[in-house]
Amino acid sequence: PACFGVPPFISPYPRYVYGALIDAGVPEDAVVYRTIDFLRQRHYTIDEQFDHVFLIGGAVVPGKYLGARIGTIPEITSIIKQNRHLRFSLGGMIRFMIHDSHENLTITAGDIESYAYCMGINQPADRPSTYDEIARWAVKGAVLVRHHPDFPDIILEIETYKGCPRRTHCSFCSEGLTGAVRARRVRDILAEIDALIEQGVTRFRMGRQADILQYGTRNTDYSGGFPRPDPPSVRELFSELKSRRDSGHITTLNVDNANPGTIVHFPEESSQILEYITDAITPGETLALGIESFDEEVKRKNNLKVSGDEALRAIQMINDIGGNRVNGIPVLLPGINLIHGLIGESPSTFKTNYRWLTTIRDRGLLLKRINIRKLLPFPGTAIAADLPPVSRQVRNRFEYYRDRIRHDIDVPMLTKIYPVGTVLRDVHILDIQQGYSLGKQIASYSITARIPQQLVPRNFYDILTIGHRERSLMGLVLPVSINTVPAKALEAIPGISKKRADDIILHRPFADLNESEALLRDVPFVLKKHLSL
Repeated sequence: PACFGVPPFISPYPRYVYGALIDAGVPEDAVVYRTIDFLRQRHYTIDEQFDHVFLIGGAVVPGKYLGARIGTIPEITSIIKQNRHLRFSLGGMIRFMIHDSHENLTITAGDIESYAYCMGINQPADRPSTYDEIARWAVKGAVLVRHHPDFPDIILEIETYKGCPRRTHCSFCSEGLTGAVRARRVRDILAEIDALIEQGVTRFRMGRQADILQYGTRNTDYSGGFPRPDPPSVRELFSELKSRRDSGHITTLNVDNANPGTIVHFPEESSQILEYITDAITPGETLALGIESFDEEVKRKNNLKVSGDEALRAIQMINDIGGNRVNGIPVLLPGINLIHGLIGESPSTFKTNYRWLTTIRDRGLLLKRINIRKLLPFPGTAIAADLPPVSRQVRNRFEYYRDRIRHDIDVPMLTKIYPVGTVLRDVHILDIQQGYSLGKQIASYSITARIPQQLVPRNFYDILTIGHRERSLMGLVLPVSINTVPAKALEAIPGISKKRADDIILHRPFADLNESEALLRDVPFVLKKHLSL
């Protein structure tokens, strides 16, 4: 599962390591936290002398992140090589990706937080952490968030359990490498969140799990290789989270990863759980579904979770339960993950994927996002041992249908989810490109807003949706003042052409809106009502 560590997210593991060191008796002022961005600025050189450096990285998932860049394996190698005077330990899923030997590097076999603790008490050991230890270290490590360069504009990833509850795993599944499922207790999760709230954090994502619907499952009753979910466990956790949201201590509550196979095999329990989750989270959320491929041959050869018809049923259920709108935005919608490079792919695979996505669209169902990525085989997984070659014909078909999906599916979905006139609150500006400001809300899978105005980076703005692009929205900052908004922004408003924008600029300032009525007559009412002087 994702376990985001790319800003504005902070993954659990740096916090665990920090807490483990403090629990071992290491003074707080002796522990320093650095991000990859900090080291990039110094060309990967660590000038200070430390007793030990703990390098932490998750599974590398290809992708572009607005305002941030994920750490890479070559960068980790550079850090180790350029700082030979320091001793390093490497932990997290990234440890499986480092194959070069270095005299100053130890690759941990267990959990890096327990390795740090054992080193701190001078009893070296390389072993898994227990959840009793995590319960202590998550609370003691909460203070680390204040050392993040983006604090307080961050969102905290919270771990609910490790492992995949399925009896057998997908061919590419790295989660199956972690061993048996280990679920954290509700009281321990809440103690961690309360400790983070005390540090000034208000945004959280329950994101470190293979399937949130399976939190607390007893793994005793199976159907189709999926265990029966336990709704009371999820209700206990999310009712407590809801109370913190209602009291204002949590301002953003997100979730990630649900297995569509759980929904298909246990629709009654899944429906109850989705009701609990929808009642607790903040609106505009995405429930990511690992469909991977709609091709039956690919499904069979990679042990995927659901068929096309089954995926459709899962998508329908989430739309039915989470599709109600709050402040104009659906509360919870499904997202779909598709992977290119699986065993059994053919040129027709991508046409099959496209056909199922058009079926979803034509039935009026909504998808918050469609994540299409290339396989990055993880060492130790089934597919890594027998990686199929990808022919140029298959690669060309993938690129052709990927582009069609972006145009034919993504844009219509965005148009329905965020109709013109929708207001996005607290959009964080992360980049300026060619006169456009680009920003996102601090939340998981939040939509990118492209704004034809020069805004202040890292500031927050309320944005009025005026149009849609591939995987992004066009918007303007509220309030929209026709007396001051720049020409490029005026031209972007539906109903105002370049010529009419020139006329508006020629005649302004207007004393009242009635003077501008003739020039604004073609602007849709849902936008016109937001215009001001």
